[in-house]
Amino acid sequence: MERFYIVNILVEDRQNAYGKVNELLHSFADIIKLRVGYPISEENFAIITLVVKTTNDNFGSLTGRIGQIKGVKVKSIPVR
Repeated sequence: MERFYIVNILVEDRQNAYGKVNELLHSFADIIKLRVGYPISEENFAIITLVVKTTNDNFGSLTGRIGQIKGVKVKSIPVR
């Protein structure tokens, strides 16, 4: 069963991790309903917020893979 989730991603090392995060998110584009990014160049980090609709297994795969990227933290909230 599919449900909605909110995913907050903090890219703490924007120079080294941002490209990897973007590449991974591109591979999950079919489940991402909304993506908002806020890069903070002068402090070398970025905040990305996603709304996704997917199964629990696919959601776990997405957040687990994001969390494995060095310099990245991820937090999520099931919505509905």
